[in-house]
Parts: sequence; C-alpha cells; structure tokens
Amino acid sequence: MALDGIYTHYLIKELHETLEKSRLESITQSGLRFCLSLYKEKQRHFLIINLNASFTSAYLTNNPIKKGDTTNFSNQLKKYLQGGILESIEQYRTDRVFIFNFTVYDYIEGPTHKQLIFEAMGRHANLYLLDKQIIIDAYKKMFVLDGRHLVTHAQFDYFKSDKLDATLYQYDALQTPKEITQKYLGISLRLAQYLTEHRINPFQIQVQPTLSLNQNKTYFFNLFDDEVQYFNTLSEALDQRIMDIKDLKTPYINFIEKEIKKFEKKVHLLNHQLEQAHLNLSYKDQGDMIYASGMNLNLKIGWIDKIALDETKTLSQNAQEFYKLYHKSKRSIDYIEAEIHKFSSMIETLKNYLNELDLSIDEEINQFDELLEPFGFLKKRRISSKKNQKHKIKLLTLNDEDSTYIIGKNALQNALLMNEIGKRTDYWFHLKDAPGSHVLLRTERLTEKNIRRASMLAAYFSTFKNSSSIPINYTEFKYVSKISGMPASFVKIKNEKTIFIDIDESFINSILKNA
Repeated sequence: MALDGIYTHYLIKELHETLEKSRLESITQSGLRFCLSLYKEKQRHFLIINLNASFTSAYLTNNPIKKGDTTNFSNQLKKYLQGGILESIEQYRTDRVFIFNFTVYDYIEGPTHKQLIFEAMGRHANLYLLDKQIIIDAYKKMFVLDGRHLVTHAQFDYFKSDKLDATLYQYDALQTPKEITQKYLGISLRLAQYLTEHRINPFQIQVQPTLSLNQNKTYFFNLFDDEVQYFNTLSEALDQRIMDIKDLKTPYINFIEKEIKKFEKKVHLLNHQLEQAHLNLSYKDQGDMIYASGMNLNLKIGWIDKIALDETKTLSQNAQEFYKLYHKSKRSIDYIEAEIHKFSSMIETLKNYLNELDLSIDEEINQFDELLEPFGFLKKRRISSKKNQKHKIKLLTLNDEDSTYIIGKNALQNALLMNEIGKRTDYWFHLKDAPGSHVLLRTERLTEKNIRRASMLAAYFSTFKNSSSIPINYTEFKYVSKISGMPASFVKIKNEKTIFIDIDESFINSILKNA
C-alpha cells in the first residue's frame, strides 16, 4: 500500500511519542534519503526521511546512513536545525504531510522556531525548511506548482484541497469507495473499500504494522491478500522493506538530478544574457543620436546628451562602437534563444526519464545506461567478452480474452513501440497531460471493456498510480506521431478522447500474474 493520510496519522503519532523533546545531533543525506540523528534520555534514535517515489516515508531505523553527500540543501539543514530541540511532530490536516517543529537557540536572538515540512507525496515528495512560514530552502525548487511558489524567500502554502478531513468521516451505505476518496482527505481507494465492507471508522481500526512479503509494501494494519509479516512498530515494518531496487536506481537518480540542476543554471544564465542582449539593442539609438547631433564628428568628448563616451575616441568612432555592440547583440539573440530551447528540452527530457525510472522494474533499469549516455553518464560494467553489448529491450505484453496490451515504460521501449511494433489499427492510451507509460491495445473490436482495461493499465503505470478518477487519453495509433528532436516518449496526438478511470487492483494483480 502507498502512504495515505490515515497511515501518515498513525506514523506521526508513533514518531512523536518516541522523538518529542529530542535533540538533533546531526543530519546526513544520501541521494533522496535524509537521516536525522536525535538524542533523548540517554538513547540515540535515527530518523529516515525518504523522498524516493517508490518508498516515500519517514520512519525510525536501525540502519543509519553512515557516509553522506555534501549538498547545499543538507548544509542549510545543518546550519539552521542542528543542535535544536524537536518539540513536536504534527500532521497537516489528514494529508500526507509531516511537520517537524524545532526550537533552535541563537546567540543573539535567543530561542527561534523553525519547521521542517515533509510532503510525502510520491513523485512530488519534497522537503522544506521554514522560518515563520517563509521558505529558507527547499529540496526541489519549483516556481509554480498548483498555484504555489516553492522557491527561497517565498511564503509557504500547503496543497489546497476542498475535501473534508478524514476525522469527519461517517459511514454512509449509499456512498461508494470512489465517492469516499473524493469527499475525504487522506483515505485511499483500498482503505475506502475496507471501510465500506466493514462499516467502520478509519480511526477505530487497531494498528497492526504489516509488511506484504510478496509486494514489499507496508500498511498500518493487514489489508493484503498474500503472505505477510507483523511487527511491533510501523517503523520496524518500514525499515524491513527490501531496498535493492532503490539502491539500483540511486546512481541514475543522482546523475539525472545533478544534470537537471546544471541545465537549469545554464537556462537561468542564458535568460539573463538574453535580457541584456535586448537591452543592448538600444546602442543603435545612441549611435544614431551622435550622428543626428550636428556636432563635429572629429571631436573627442566624454559626454553627449547624457550618453557616456570614450573621450580618447572621436564622436564618429564612438558611434561606430555603439553600432558594433548593437549588431553583436542582435546576432546573439537568435543563438541565445536556440540555446535556451535546447537546454529546456534537455531538462524536460531528463525529468521525463526520472518519471520513467520510477516506473521501471529491476530488469529495465540498465536500459537507462543507453538513454543517459548522450548526457555523459558512464556506468562501470562487469568485464565480459561482449563489451558494449546493448541490452535487449523487452516490452511488457499482456493478453486478456481477445485483446493484447503492450506497454512502453521508457524512451527506448516507446521507440520500439512507435517504430516497429505499433500498427495503424492499434489503439494508443496515455495519462492525460502528465508523465506515464504508453499502452497499445491490439484488438479486432474496440469495446468499453477493453477501453477501460487499457486505460487502467495506462493509469497503473503512471505517476498518478495512487490517485482516483485518473484522466486517460486514447486514440487510434495512426493519429500518434513523434515530436522531432525529442525522445520517443514525447508524441503528438489527434482525434483523442478522454476517459476517467479508477484502478481495480484485483484486475491488475490478476493480469500481471499471468504475464
């Protein structure tokens, strides 16, 4: 089970009881994981905050990060929080948001209050350091996200939601599980189904930390249909999860995020240069003004009509210098705009790779060696006689009744899908306006049933996997075309229709089991 608001409630309660009034000794970062070492009553505790989309959570661990990365963000956390007292841990409404309240003593100001906000929202997981609701720093800086400005010095706002808090939940026999998730904040579809079947309030459920051994997922009680293991605490269950695939992904994630930051800096610098180039177009007016002044062009003076001149040169020479600067700026504008477009496309491509990496299983991760090679990614390979052998690309292909579903989860797979596998008579499905897998439906007859199942697969293999009422676009494959200069994951479509779908996990588990 993914982390939902009710699971978050019980997890925060457990962490608060253990860590309240503890002193923060040190902070270590390794990739997307942060480890806070806290001391209380002669006992040291290690708190993991994990931003990895597949394992987003905060929990106590017996396996602290011993060697970390040095980043600007981790340095900011150390500067403002280290040595402080963790006063409390709270939840924002019943959402997947952890609020860590610290009191830090300043030599001049005395006790100051800081907050570390952890939004545990899968791919959108983020960590913010706040002072009086002003962002000191954020792990992921985004100028606008859902109307929020997530940059340094901006006012911090939580995700806005019209849903009711789950604390107000009341059983209603006429309400479907889907309607429950749409009405109450923090209740997942799977939990809503359980609440409907058992006619129970989510806060009346007895906590029984559970790990699904087959799915490698945890929940605050047993909501699984397979072999499970029980634990004394939620943290123990979370700490026990198998992290092998996360460890395989970490070098790729670190490289991609580093490249994105590098290109974002370049785009920022280029935008500044573009702005300056446009301002420099005014040099032509200054040259024109000199020639229109009617003065002796052989004069050498330092000023004319508030324009600073090089007094070692004549007016004519100064005018020609202005014209040179004007022509240089005019020529540079096209080049700078092309560079901005190039690096912006690279950023978009890399962000898409991050999403594709999140959807990848163990056997698919090595395909990113080839995808990232143009960006300079060099991965140590095992020495073999077949050096530089490219990995064979396999696409997940599922058969159900009279339909075949073919799924492309990254740019290499989608290139194969677009160039070799797809037929004009196939149907193409994809999450609307967001990253996700490409799903081909091959069937002799399009029906509501196979449309819904293809849509469900497109939703399941997407960044909206844990949402409800997921919008999926679909059209005939002949109306899908690649975008020139972009990876095969980027396409243009025509004549599309949109369907809103909820994921039926029993169907997904059944069809994947038979893959």
